[in-house]
Amino acid sequence: MISIRVSKYDLKYRDENGFYQREEWISYHDIGREFLGEVLTEKQYLAVENSYLNVIRMLYEIYPSLVLHINGLELFDEDDDRWHENDAITKEKVDKLARAVLREELWCKLIDENVEVHFGYDYYMYIVFKQNYTIRTIIDIYKYIDKNGLFIEHIISPYLEDEDEED
Repeated sequence: MISIRVSKYDLKYRDENGFYQREEWISYHDIGREFLGEVLTEKQYLAVENSYLNVIRMLYEIYPSLVLHINGLELFDEDDDRWHENDAITKEKVDKLARAVLREELWCKLIDENVEVHFGYDYYMYIVFKQNYTIRTIIDIYKYIDKNGLFIEHIISPYLEDEDEED
């Protein structure tokens, strides 16, 4: 098993304990607020959000038969009936769901027998390669993450189930 944390946070701004040292936006709800002397625009936000979506879509390229399933669904609006526990999320549906999670409309993990995608606080995303991965798979996704202006840290997802951690 390989678990990585993917984020928009440049690693050069972490201290020796791994704490991020710059004031940055952490949410869709920060659009219009000022950070480091600049107001976050919707266009800037969408560029980053799209980078995360690009990475998730790349998983469907790596695993052509991939069908992620919703796991641990938490709806923040009881009337939201777009998503249900165990819904199959194909490549065509993943953008809509991932945007909803990144915009804090709901929370869930996306799981498959080979890979999982977890969303954390403060705009962190975890990718867990559970099986059927190769060095090539990992190198390709690492390159793609970098190409999308995001950063990788080797951190085990705090959202892994206990049984997964033993693998």
